[in-house]
Amino acid sequence: MAASRARLAAGFFWYFAAVGVFVPYWPVYLDARGLDALAIGFLMSVFAAMRVVGAPLYAHWADASGRPLSLLRFGAAACLACALAFPWLGPLPALALALALYSALWNGIVSVYDAHVLDRLGAESGRYGALRLWGSVGFIATSIAGGVALAGERVGLLPYLLAALIGCTWLSFGGQGGGAAPAPRREAPPLGPLLRDRRVIVFLLVSFLMLASHGAYYGFLSLYLAEHGHSSFAIGALWAWAVAAEILVFLCGRWLLERFSLHALVVAAVAATALRWLLIATFPGNLALVALAQAGHMASFGLFHLCSVNVARRLFPAGAAARAQALHGSVGFGLGGMVGAVAAGWIWEAVSPQAAFYASAAVAALATLLAAAGLGGLPPERDGYPDFGKSRV
Repeated sequence: MAASRARLAAGFFWYFAAVGVFVPYWPVYLDARGLDALAIGFLMSVFAAMRVVGAPLYAHWADASGRPLSLLRFGAAACLACALAFPWLGPLPALALALALYSALWNGIVSVYDAHVLDRLGAESGRYGALRLWGSVGFIATSIAGGVALAGERVGLLPYLLAALIGCTWLSFGGQGGGAAPAPRREAPPLGPLLRDRRVIVFLLVSFLMLASHGAYYGFLSLYLAEHGHSSFAIGALWAWAVAAEILVFLCGRWLLERFSLHALVVAAVAATALRWLLIATFPGNLALVALAQAGHMASFGLFHLCSVNVARRLFPAGAAARAQALHGSVGFGLGGMVGAVAAGWIWEAVSPQAAFYASAAVAALATLLAAAGLGGLPPERDGYPDFGKSRV
């Protein structure tokens, strides 16, 4: 069983190792190829959009086939082909199409793999966190190593390094075997009544604004820091430090939820995010303050993600739990990420790089006000529908 868990952990390690070189260095790679900020923002929005459209379709395909491992290997092989094709795709539309296919499959892989791992663990599903932790380790390792391997003109090697890590991901899916038969599902209630609830609307708006505020961060942070004199190694280390801070929140998650209200934690997470973007916008050349801002990833991603999962559980009944998480992901990471990337690219070009991060801080501040005013009185966890009587619009 230990060997089986090690293979499952390896899947997470290699998957997020590939993410660790893609997320920090993909914008730098595009910039080195001569693309301007608007083109980079457009490509990042394509990546986010396909998370909304393509990834759920891929996950549905895997469920319908009954052969998730075969679909995982197919998806990894197709992503490997896309990575190898990136250097040879000159016109922007061709690069966008390849990136769209890559995003649809790559973002679908992680949801299918999560389900596969939980299925394999069965009654030991509590061990999931210990396996998923290796994904964060993989991200940290490659984001730091990438700063050295891809320094200067070597950034052009990014697609080949990415392909090597995807190949390791594909290999890690081998020999894992199948899982137990899935448990029968309860009939899912309709979402219509839920989507008319004021708290659900506010929750989705806050998710949208929070992830939109990350547009400058995910699309341009590495370029912004490089422009202010930080080395490739320092930039990679700052990305890795942010992920390490995120792990700390997950380790303390139960303690936080037991001692503070969910409403207070959501407001704190969003307010800390506004402060994080403000620090980066104002002091980009100060390594200590940028490192402090990166520690804020424990709030802007770790704490907000922890809270979002629990808010969705409170506001949606058990029969709609999966759709609740998918809806949050589509509105936040998908739509919010897409709009944020385009807006950040436009502000970067039309005004200034610094203004893009100030705008991010303003968007997160607006999300803070919405969360403080509209997410109070969350229902306790219970079976069936929440009480909508006092909160419909």
